[in-house]
Amino acid sequence: MTYDWLAMQELARDLSALRGARIDRVDLEERRIVLELRAREAFGLALDTRQDVAPVYRLPSARRRGGGAPPAEQVLRRHLDGARLKGVRSPFGERLLQLCLEGRDRFGDRRDLYLIAEFFGTHPDLLLVADGQVLWALYGRRRDPGSPYALPGPRLLPQNLRLPAYTLEPAELLRRAAAGKFSPVMLLRDGLPLQALPFPARQGDGTPLEDLLTGLSQVAEGQIRRRREHDLRQSLEKALSQRITARGTALLRKEEEYQETAGAEDLLQDGETLKAGLHLVSPGQSEAVLPDAADPGRTRRIQLDPQLAPSENMAAIFRRYRKLRSRQSYLGGDLERLREELEELTRLADEVARADGLSQLEALRPSIAAGREGSRQGRDQGPLRFRTAGGHEVLVGRSAKENDALTRAARPSDLWFHTKDRQGAHCILRPLPGRAVGAPDRLEAALLAAYYSKQRRSSQVPVDYTFVRHVRRPRGAVPGFVLYDHHETLFVTPSDEAIARIRDR
Repeated sequence: MTYDWLAMQELARDLSALRGARIDRVDLEERRIVLELRAREAFGLALDTRQDVAPVYRLPSARRRGGGAPPAEQVLRRHLDGARLKGVRSPFGERLLQLCLEGRDRFGDRRDLYLIAEFFGTHPDLLLVADGQVLWALYGRRRDPGSPYALPGPRLLPQNLRLPAYTLEPAELLRRAAAGKFSPVMLLRDGLPLQALPFPARQGDGTPLEDLLTGLSQVAEGQIRRRREHDLRQSLEKALSQRITARGTALLRKEEEYQETAGAEDLLQDGETLKAGLHLVSPGQSEAVLPDAADPGRTRRIQLDPQLAPSENMAAIFRRYRKLRSRQSYLGGDLERLREELEELTRLADEVARADGLSQLEALRPSIAAGREGSRQGRDQGPLRFRTAGGHEVLVGRSAKENDALTRAARPSDLWFHTKDRQGAHCILRPLPGRAVGAPDRLEAALLAAYYSKQRRSSQVPVDYTFVRHVRRPRGAVPGFVLYDHHETLFVTPSDEAIARIRDR
């Protein structure tokens, strides 16, 4: 819609019908003011300075925000809370609305206030004026608080009035505007509100409206929804991009560290060769050339510390090997976790790009927020917590060390879940005292175990479960490795929707 002075004339007429309404609350939001008015019913009236949103529209009610109000909002509330609407005017030929209000000063005396919405120029502004002075300005580009302000009056219209091609002839528009005979209509596209006009279109298109304010409110609803969709999409894309970059950098760093452990097998071979030929080595040697233990037809050159005895050199080589092997195992788990996270983030970024509409983006937001929460919880070393339909708690580990700690701390009567023969999270189902664990509870715990594993995107994933008392970790095993028996197997197909329902609970 062209938000010109003609629309302001009609809006002034519509808003004048609210004369006597009381301002119960004022909210200063992103580039707009929302007044909660109370007449026969309470509703919100928004004055919006955004270029892609209608300038004035109704809301079901003003949104209530928690927490303290910012200073600018406190100033508005101090002046406007409890004020009553006396009338609304728009100077002929100006894209400006002037809400005339009756308020009280700090001494309790009545005084006139003017909330002025200037929609002309490239930078619309909202101002609060009293006694010829600006009390408050949204932007203050033109006038600072305390500066004088003169209410504008009617202005002469240009001879060649430029109007959109689909409106009535200029002469007819001016005649109707002077007579106050407006007939607002709504233009539709695919059955949805597109544009509200103060006068009928030239071709006769458009659906008649009760008043222009109603039409603008319907248009604004779609505009705000599209803006929310755009802002949410940008926010999700930015969050995912930052996390993908961070995970990619971490993955490269871990891969470099993993490459440094590539000599572990050579150290093992050195140790085995030195052990087999220990009788051929004399104290004080700095190196030894011995028959290779894996291939006696070849020799192997081994660097030694001349300050150590041959047996001490052998023990030192095996210590270095075990240290490198342990680090290799630890880094291998980190690499796998980072690759899984990067794959999941890439998948989410693709779904955000392909999401059609606000509802699909809203459905994706919990998964992305859960990923951020999972990263924070990972730093805090605490398991993910869920609750089944029967009220039982399910704890999910996110690393090998956390899986070990979770299983060790579980009670013998707790149920333990894990994907069959695949890497994944240890899931512990803790039954509530006096309440039996049903098949739906076991199914949801199995879904969580499958979802937080490498088989997240597979169907019919086998998940073993048994009592914790039947789970044991062999001596010297790497973190997260366990043996178990007396188990049963469930086949589940994990999905984002199923996990979202459990997470929301």
